[in-house]
Amino acid sequence: MSDLINYDPVDALHLPISERVLDRLGDILLASDEILGMIAANPLLPSDATRCVERSVKTLYEQVNDLMKTLAD
Repeated sequence: MSDLINYDPVDALHLPISERVLDRLGDILLASDEILGMIAANPLLPSDATRCVERSVKTLYEQVNDLMKTLAD
C-alpha cells in the first residue's frame, strides 16, 4: 500500500511521456487555482501587486489548460 502512496507518475518510466507531462501540468493547474483562491479569500489584499499576480496566474491557468487539452487530444 505504501507504494501507491509514494507513486509519482513522473518517475514511472513505463508511462508515456504525455501522461507524465499531463500529470505535472495538472499540478500547475491545482497550484494556480489555490493561488487565486488565496487572493480571493483575503479582501484586505487588493493592491497593484496582487492584481498583477492575479492577472498573471489567470493567464497561466488558461494557457496550461489549453495545453492540456491539446496534449489530451
